[in-house]
Amino acid sequence: MILDVITKNHIIKSASIIDKQGIPKNFVWSQYYVIVNNKEYQFKYLIRLAYQLATNEELDFQSNNTIRKYIEDLGFEIKYYQGGYNFFTKEELAFYNSIVNTDYRKANSEHKYYGQKLYPIIAKAKYWAEELLIDDFKLRKDGNWLNGHVAKIKPYFWPRIYSGEDKDIFFNVEVNGSNKFIGYKLDGYFETTKRLPDYKIKLLQEYKEIVNWSWPKISFDNIDEYNWDKLIEESKAYINKHLSNHNHLKRILSKESKICRITWNNNGWIKPSGLSGKSKHPSFEKENGFGHEEWLFDGNKIIDGYKYGFLEPIHKFRTKYQAKLFDLLLYTRDSDSNQNYWVTTLKDVEVINTEESEKVLVHYKNEGWYDEMKSDLYNLSLDSKQLDTWIDEGAQQLFNIKFKASQINEIPNDLILVENPNEIPSSRYLLMDFKNDVTEKIKENIKTKFSFYNSGSEEAELESKGKRKRNRKDIELEFKHNLLQKKFLQFLQNKYGKNAVKRECTAYGASRIDITRKTNTGFVFYEIKTYNSLRSSIREGLGQLLEYCLYPNVNEAESIVLVSHVEPSTELKEYLIHIKKFINLPFSYIHFDLDKEKIISEI
Repeated sequence: MILDVITKNHIIKSASIIDKQGIPKNFVWSQYYVIVNNKEYQFKYLIRLAYQLATNEELDFQSNNTIRKYIEDLGFEIKYYQGGYNFFTKEELAFYNSIVNTDYRKANSEHKYYGQKLYPIIAKAKYWAEELLIDDFKLRKDGNWLNGHVAKIKPYFWPRIYSGEDKDIFFNVEVNGSNKFIGYKLDGYFETTKRLPDYKIKLLQEYKEIVNWSWPKISFDNIDEYNWDKLIEESKAYINKHLSNHNHLKRILSKESKICRITWNNNGWIKPSGLSGKSKHPSFEKENGFGHEEWLFDGNKIIDGYKYGFLEPIHKFRTKYQAKLFDLLLYTRDSDSNQNYWVTTLKDVEVINTEESEKVLVHYKNEGWYDEMKSDLYNLSLDSKQLDTWIDEGAQQLFNIKFKASQINEIPNDLILVENPNEIPSSRYLLMDFKNDVTEKIKENIKTKFSFYNSGSEEAELESKGKRKRNRKDIELEFKHNLLQKKFLQFLQNKYGKNAVKRECTAYGASRIDITRKTNTGFVFYEIKTYNSLRSSIREGLGQLLEYCLYPNVNEAESIVLVSHVEPSTELKEYLIHIKKFINLPFSYIHFDLDKEKIISEI
């Protein structure tokens, strides 16, 4: 046999050389290891060195049972590792710790074999990460042992596994030479060349605090307590535990902010408003008198807290955008005045898949909502059959996005003129980038306070070029009004008795009060308002309540109450409290939850 020249002493000397020089990268992988003085050495490279010591010649061979038996007969045990790597050893980790963060000089003979002694650690970290790969995840290895720009030994090796694009969140394993541990964790890019923007880092840090996810670390000193089976089992369990956190963060951190055009509408996008203001350029809305987004803010049609709708800019590239999350700054164009207006910013708009679109359409049909949409068009003398034509090509023609319905209640009452045309890159129905200062300008505009000196005009003649702000017509949600009136009436009757609470009692001039409750000392008038905007409900409802109670010179109720399905924001709570103090009347606001059928708060 060709290996007959190799003696036991040759094997021991070869092991000693490997201790000093490490092992070339292409010999690190080895399923068989020879145990020499209680340490494990890659079989093939060890035998090559031993043969070279014995003959001063190179040996190229394939490992087989006969060759392995010859080495065993020399008195050495051989171990087998299915994955091709023995487990991390204290000796190699201690060496890494001894040189970590030090300068590397190629000309220094003591540094000559740094790479060969670190290759096994790098390869084992990569193998560890590969064993954790799950569906649709990919590996990004970390094979460099130098921080290239400063020629220092890297403080850690951290191969990552990630889904989608490698730009935000990932799982990684780590061998940390500086702090003497191996570990694994869910993390994001903080300090590398892929560093996330500050606002995304803030989101990541806030989420970390909320879920308080752990970062398991195993000290180099305790490495003997582990083997591949135990380490991989624990690492996989960690990934399974935190996969939902990973997926949630992936969506949040990959979210993009875009400008998005929607069709012109005079009814607050609750229902179609007709031909006025529609595009004069060849398009679907010009030919048919309505666009796909006409029902975008219809609060009567909510499914499990979400509003489903359609956006033309998403439709054009639906496959590309599917499952993505966006913050969308919506704008619209009034073709009658040739003016663009900002509408609102919708947060966390999710592009839904075809299956979800189909389920939504079935729900709409079962609830009669689809027929209502057709009726909306018919009442405007528009072709309602166009909806059927849309869905002939699939429900995604009618529903391609969803967002939290609670946002509908926060849409500003005014459309704000786009004063700088350059803020909108294109008038086409596309998702477009914009500068952050645009949203800041809009926020400032919305928060503009009363000013006599810095606003207004001394001229009597109105300008012909249009208005800086344009009020959108806010339509009360009739179905929701009737449902709220019914449920709130039942709530009050259960609490105070059926004989004490009525609906539709008459007021002066044959007006009708939504609900009236008789007390021991008088009456309480309740006015129900179900506008998307609570400001609109206050604006309309308070005036009616005052009229019911005081017109022309009476005092019919001991207290007046506005009731709505909308939870007041902090700003609106302050406004309601301020109104109560200002009018000095027994007025209050009730937020009534339709699903829970109870009062959530009262101001």
